[in-house]
Amino acid sequence: MKKLTLILISSLVLLALGLPAFAQPINLLQDPGFEGPYANRGRSDLNTPAAWPLFVQDGPTGQIWENRADHLFAFPHCTAPQVLSAPCSLNLNGGFVTWNAGVYQQVAVPANANLVGSVQAWVQTCNSRNAENQFVGFPCGSSPDSGVYVRVGIDPNGGTNPYDPAIIWGAAIAPHDHWGEAAVNATANGTMVTFWIFTGQSWPSDFNNRWFDNALLYVGGPGGSSPAGSTGAGTQTGGGEQPTPRPTASLPTRQPADASGAQYHAVQFGDTLSGIAIVYGVSLQRVLDLNDLTMATARNVPLGTRLLIRPAGG
Repeated sequence: MKKLTLILISSLVLLALGLPAFAQPINLLQDPGFEGPYANRGRSDLNTPAAWPLFVQDGPTGQIWENRADHLFAFPHCTAPQVLSAPCSLNLNGGFVTWNAGVYQQVAVPANANLVGSVQAWVQTCNSRNAENQFVGFPCGSSPDSGVYVRVGIDPNGGTNPYDPAIIWGAAIAPHDHWGEAAVNATANGTMVTFWIFTGQSWPSDFNNRWFDNALLYVGGPGGSSPAGSTGAGTQTGGGEQPTPRPTASLPTRQPADASGAQYHAVQFGDTLSGIAIVYGVSLQRVLDLNDLTMATARNVPLGTRLLIRPAGG
């Protein structure tokens, strides 16, 4: 009884002094709150913290909205509620297209250490139009229709390829319009690992945002390793989705010009605008311009639509 009383008194003293009763884990990451300074990643509208290099998958583009690295933007975000630790979080965004991207950090760790990694994430993917394709404005409630996911992984060898089969991935999460934690357990193969934060989606959406804050990597946990000879995008703990190769779209069938010499193409199931441009020997931008389309509206062209490819005499 006396021993229990002493323990309780000690705990009360620690609380009274504002001291933690238990030691907090040492965060091995630099700039875990994504405060910066921010570094340009090849474009003025593509910026991530200096401690967090950026990876963006460029293609394949079976659809014109698919895997578009050129439509990804990255900035510090400093407005609530998408900030957990002031002043800022990291925002990745790019509407009307899909993109697979991630930030990473190579970290020195104790040899063969067990590690726990995590990040807080917020996702927002939604379409701002109704069934009649009329713009209804923003904000719109985040929707799972895009198949968006966020996950974290640890490369136990310290590599910088997010598709390396050695990476141990945690469960994929999709925290729509709220903060959620993605986490992973892994074991280092030496004294250097790479911590990955990765995100992607299956379908484009008008508004397409991810926010990240409060990343954490520390020594501890049960560990985890990739099975020998594993292939693909790595082993996951927790059942998240693996990225899969995109199917290659077949090219459309070229259709004859009409009596006036004008060239049209009636859209068939499986056609893509990029494929249509290829078979008629014109640029994708020319098809968009001739039919008063944009990247945003092109994905809503109904089947049977007659797209103008070349005007009469063109």
